Amino acid sequence: MKKLNKIVGVTLILLTSFLFLACGNEKKSSLKEIKTTMSMDIDSLNPYKMVSSGTEEIMYNVFEGLLMPSPSGELIPAIAESYKVSEDGTLYTFKIRKGIKFHNGNPLDVKDVEFSLNRMAGKDGNPPASALFQEIAEINIVSEDEIQIRLKEADSAFIYALTKGIVPDENAQELDKNPIGTGPYMIKQYDREQQIVLEKFNDYWGDKASIDRVTVLIVPNNETAFLKLLSGEINMLSRVDAKRLNELKNFNNISAPQNTVQIFALNNKVAPFDDERVRKAINLAIDKDEIIKSVMGGNGIKLETNMSPVMKKYVIENIGEKQNIEEAKKLLKESGHENFSFTIKVPSNYPMHVNTAQIIAEQLKEIGLNVKIETIEWTTWLSEVYSGRKYEATIVGLTGKLDPYAILRRYTSDYKNNFFNFQDKKYDRLIERAKKSTVDEVIVANYKEAQEILRDRQAAIYIMDPELITSLDKKISGFEYYPLSYINFAKMKIGE
Repeated sequence: MKKLNKIVGVTLILLTSFLFLACGNEKKSSLKEIKTTMSMDIDSLNPYKMVSSGTEEIMYNVFEGLLMPSPSGELIPAIAESYKVSEDGTLYTFKIRKGIKFHNGNPLDVKDVEFSLNRMAGKDGNPPASALFQEIAEINIVSEDEIQIRLKEADSAFIYALTKGIVPDENAQELDKNPIGTGPYMIKQYDREQQIVLEKFNDYWGDKASIDRVTVLIVPNNETAFLKLLSGEINMLSRVDAKRLNELKNFNNISAPQNTVQIFALNNKVAPFDDERVRKAINLAIDKDEIIKSVMGGNGIKLETNMSPVMKKYVIENIGEKQNIEEAKKLLKESGHENFSFTIKVPSNYPMHVNTAQIIAEQLKEIGLNVKIETIEWTTWLSEVYSGRKYEATIVGLTGKLDPYAILRRYTSDYKNNFFNFQDKKYDRLIERAKKSTVDEVIVANYKEAQEILRDRQAAIYIMDPELITSLDKKISGFEYYPLSYINFAKMKIGE
């Protein structure tokens, strides 16, 4: 009898174990996961040291600021439930939302906000998170749910900086190693140069994510990433080559302008590009429609200034520029610069820019110009072109921002990275006036007039905003484009 009982007991244990494993497998199989790639590793786990758009694209899911971007490009309340700005534009008052928890389980309070703002502003001995935070004169706690920021002077661009993440003050010494935010996802695992894994945060204050896990593989090679999508190893791929869409008929392919401006930059201080007539002639000789068709399969929006149509509020209307070879030749003859040669330096890791350079070289033969193409490493481009300004011409994509000042200040005379070497005193005044104004109509009018100067003086040649193409498994829904680098995984669903 004891032997029988023993056998029955063992049997029950085995059955229980089997059921447990079965339940575990069932749980595993029901995990809702998005698997995707990024071409470069994130540059930091510290929200105040993040620089690249690729890093922001992922980490906006982990860290939230007082405000956050919306798909329309507007700023919406996040950690701040509401805010108001004084008439003189120097005092910002934020009401902090109640019931927010950090990923470590601790509640967020106004002291955490104060700490984070001081860190952003560099008032704790660390470098400021950006130049805009240097405008902060003081930060004061008003009550347990209210905090004020006073600026040294009015700055219409400042509000856009407040998407920087709020972090817990107790994590002050671990910001580089231990990322703790308030977003809908928290970092579960990070293997440098390999992958970053996000896990749904169940105590998120807002609408909770439907996707349980997001795995982002670091895949520098575009072809490798594409093959991973085709094989099913990943179920989402951003920045798909338009020429490969015919291979992706079994996927949902979504495209939209990405608020990036592809620029053919001519060094304004190097002869003959210091002559406006030469710059205008080259612009007239280029067939932008052909570039968009050949390079992007037609998936791009032709531009005339350094701002994408995505920035609806601030962008100026196109005047309908068209290729005009005869007018281009006439301008070159007037300038006294005919039949010259020059070199375009292009970052080699951007096939789109290399391909664009090749087409431009062919098109400029029609007006007698001989163009050489020099492909260089990205780090070399940054040192020689962006910082050193040692170049004649280059092609690059400049990432758009929500803040028009961040876009247009690139051409101001005193901007350290004005690699165009463009200078215009009236332009400088317009940008400064827009920045310091508190009247929306004045801000918009000044930014638009500044863009007209860029176009009239041909500060650079603006090619297109290349449409970003994202391919997803057909079971995935809810994907939305933002006018900046941000994939909002929390709004996405699988099979619902």
